[in-house]
Amino acid sequence: MNETNRKFVFGNLEIRKFIASDYLYLSAFFISILYYFYVLEYKPENKFATSLFISWLVAFQTISSPFGLRFRNIYFSVIWLLLSSIYLIGNNYFGFVPILTFVLYHILRLIFWSKYNREFIPYQTGKGAIFRHRSFFEGRSGNNKDKLYTKILLLIGISIILFPLFVMIGDKK
Repeated sequence: MNETNRKFVFGNLEIRKFIASDYLYLSAFFISILYYFYVLEYKPENKFATSLFISWLVAFQTISSPFGLRFRNIYFSVIWLLLSSIYLIGNNYFGFVPILTFVLYHILRLIFWSKYNREFIPYQTGKGAIFRHRSFFEGRSGNNKDKLYTKILLLIGISIILFPLFVMIGDKK
């Protein structure tokens, strides 16, 4: 995408229209939150499992794929932050996982931007390997610097994901 066509605002976030997959991801997260509130009201015995599943799904999507590139869009980021905040209502420690991985991604992308003056293109991870991603909006693929930041994102992100389990185990003792 041509740099002159991009309008950046606070935090190197850009203003751009949603694409179809943006709507799908936001809708899926919204529906997950609605389901969580349904579970809270009508099936409280399933609260732990539902919270764990939603939090881990959202967090692993954020840290192990190029999904975070959507966070460059200020509209997407604001809506995601709002949904993550709503998800905290009535939640246990797992409610913090989506918002913390969101913040982690933004911190890493801002550090990357300040060092290299370009957007961080995370790699896709899975099956013990890491795969290069080509960003349509950036018009490039990730390189070794992006790969290093993807590994940092994964390491810290997995720590964030596991931390609530350790806290809950500590509370049980």
